[in-house]
Amino acid sequence: MICSEAEEYINAYLGGILSKDGRIEFEDHIAKCSRCAGKLRQAEDLLEETGSALKWAMPSAGLADRVAQHVSAAGIVPDKTWSDIMREQWERAPWWMISAAVHAVILMLMTVITVATAEKKRDDIVITTDLAKKKEPEYDENKIRDIFRNTKEVEAEEIVENPVFVHEEVEVTDHFETENDMDTHTARGQEDAISDIPLGGTGVVGNIGVGGGGAGCFGYRSGGGRRRCVARFGGSKASESAVDAALRWLARHQEPGGNWDTKKYGAKETADTGISGLAVLAFLGAGHTEKAGQFKQNVRSGIKWLMDVQKKQGQGFIWQGRATEPAGYGGGYHHAIAGLALAEAYGMARNPLVGKAAQDGIDWTIEKHQKEYSGWRYSPKSEPDTSVTGWFIMQLKSARVAGLKVDGKAFAGAQTWLDSVEEKGEYKGYKGGRFSYQVGRNPAYVMSAAGMLGKLFMGTKPLELRAGGEYLLEYLPDWNRKHFYYWYYGTLVMFQMGGEYWKAWNKNMRDMLIQNQRRGGDEDGSWDPVPQAGGTSHSDYKCRVMSTALGALCLEVYYRYLPIHGK
Repeated sequence: MICSEAEEYINAYLGGILSKDGRIEFEDHIAKCSRCAGKLRQAEDLLEETGSALKWAMPSAGLADRVAQHVSAAGIVPDKTWSDIMREQWERAPWWMISAAVHAVILMLMTVITVATAEKKRDDIVITTDLAKKKEPEYDENKIRDIFRNTKEVEAEEIVENPVFVHEEVEVTDHFETENDMDTHTARGQEDAISDIPLGGTGVVGNIGVGGGGAGCFGYRSGGGRRRCVARFGGSKASESAVDAALRWLARHQEPGGNWDTKKYGAKETADTGISGLAVLAFLGAGHTEKAGQFKQNVRSGIKWLMDVQKKQGQGFIWQGRATEPAGYGGGYHHAIAGLALAEAYGMARNPLVGKAAQDGIDWTIEKHQKEYSGWRYSPKSEPDTSVTGWFIMQLKSARVAGLKVDGKAFAGAQTWLDSVEEKGEYKGYKGGRFSYQVGRNPAYVMSAAGMLGKLFMGTKPLELRAGGEYLLEYLPDWNRKHFYYWYYGTLVMFQMGGEYWKAWNKNMRDMLIQNQRRGGDEDGSWDPVPQAGGTSHSDYKCRVMSTALGALCLEVYYRYLPIHGK
């Protein structure tokens, strides 16, 4: 027997179906040939691993007897028995066919075993390395923006020069409640941006938009909290897209040094401080900080520029001009707005250097600028006015939320001033909420918005300011009566008033700003500057940076400061 013949007989030998002569000849060859002996051992090992798989494939003895009986009943006397026939068939079958049959049985057994002993499902943990940074696609104003769902721009099907936006119907609640009732896991955005200061102190609301005990408002400016607030309080995809476009315009027009050169857009040279502060606030209001967000570099450089101005001025004062400038051109507005930006930047990112600058600004506000037992004006220690006082109250409020030290006497003085300029008579059957610019003057809608906001931030309930709310309803936002400064104050106030006040105001404000935002070219995302009523100083400061920052802040109202009071 040669090796090729011996290999063909291996499976038949193991199956016990070789003839006596064939088995003797095969065993004799195996004893002499180590190569074939090795192949036999491999086949034996395979058979041992699969147990009796080969025997299961063989016909049983009972089957052979039954077949023999049928053959005998038919009167057929075969020359060969059933065993002889099967043995001859196995001997004639090629070795690869027998091997294939054996392996098929083995595969079937393995499948059965695997299914019967399948492991319980478990969570897959995928660990990946950071993907290579890709260059951000260039911004195209002729594309539909949807910052909630799409990170990529989507081609607009049709470009129109003067689009009219139709908003989805959004149910705006007429019963504002504090955020204590919200599911903190789904409502919050950036958890580490929430202050942990305690409530209370000198009759002032320490936290604007309280939620989860002593939690502050800053954490709702991004993530799921932001999306939920937009839907809950009357925003839309279009309003969020308008905010995104405004921030892009501000980012494109920021100077390398970090400021916004307002002189390029028609304002005074010394207007950079306050208006740059407004621009930084617009980024912060949408959840961007010096540490996180698409515009973190813009925020970082803007904050640094404000801190450099403060350092150059000395003593905590933040303004490019001189501290001794005469009333009307002093730095009261600028210091308060820039100080507000530093306080919120610290509250959101917790940079100790920014915190130090913000605290120095608060100390100047209270010790150097505030008129004793009263409010603030352009120059330090001057007779106060309601407009400037409103900005200082906002600065102190955000400082308190951020955990900075604010002496209670500052709020007490502000409260005294507002009480002195509040109209005491009734208006449409209500009292409270109408304010004048200074003592002895008539109430004005712009000053009423500023005074109401100050009162609300210092603990007065909306029900006590309904005369002011009715008054502002007569001056709803109207593009033909442009006044960004008033719209900013009024938007914050009516949001806090809630109910029908907010429904009426929000619809006008939101749609007006969206429909009048510039589209295309270098001005895409901005709003045209408009004259500001109330004196030459306001007109000197008007510029596209100011209107764009204030417009963005108005549309960020849904999540920037949450409602203070339950109803």
